[in-house]
Amino acid sequence: MKTSKLIAQYLLAGSLLIGMSNSFALDDSDLQYNSIALGYNSSSVPGYSQKINGTGVSGSYLVNNNVFIGGGINDATFSPPGYTQVKYSTVDLGVGYRYGISRTTDLTTTVDYSSTDITEAGYIGVTQYGKTIGFGIRSLVAPNVELGGYVNFENYQNQTTNSNIALTSGTATQIGTGIRFFISNEFAVRAAYGYSSSNSSNGKTYTSNSIGISAAYFFQ
Repeated sequence: MKTSKLIAQYLLAGSLLIGMSNSFALDDSDLQYNSIALGYNSSSVPGYSQKINGTGVSGSYLVNNNVFIGGGINDATFSPPGYTQVKYSTVDLGVGYRYGISRTTDLTTTVDYSSTDITEAGYIGVTQYGKTIGFGIRSLVAPNVELGGYVNFENYQNQTTNSNIALTSGTATQIGTGIRFFISNEFAVRAAYGYSSSNSSNGKTYTSNSIGISAAYFFQ
């Protein structure tokens, strides 16, 4: 199935950190982690003018001064010419660790597990499982402006019960950046850009670009 080759371009990564000591405590940090967000994402697909467009809900929660958990649910569609609409449903869950290097800047490490169901008329569905390790930075450059960036390394495997569909596995590297504007202490909007490069077991390399916007509520 041609669409099974496109999955690595869509998956987004998400949250676990391997610890460091002597980081700034939560009370010493101006960054917030407890939030719930609604977002929209659009990703390019190699060889097509159409894009994968999706919406989702995500959240994170700081368990203690350094450890946080996060996850999300996303639904997306892709409608290439001559094909029935392809649907993607993704659930991911992860754990992270924050290392505060100042009151306004954190380094993060994350580990994330995801499952994506892909369905297309005429085919038995494909499920893709992904494991991602990520490294990021967050920094308040002004009282109401936060910048961030990340690099993620993913391993993925497609599984299906249809013998006519070739199973693929592979690796992907994802990098991205974003800017968040706080309208108040509780509400913020964010714009983001991402780039992904994946190497599939079929010997091919795929690249993709994505943009996203989201609105978040932060709570204590």
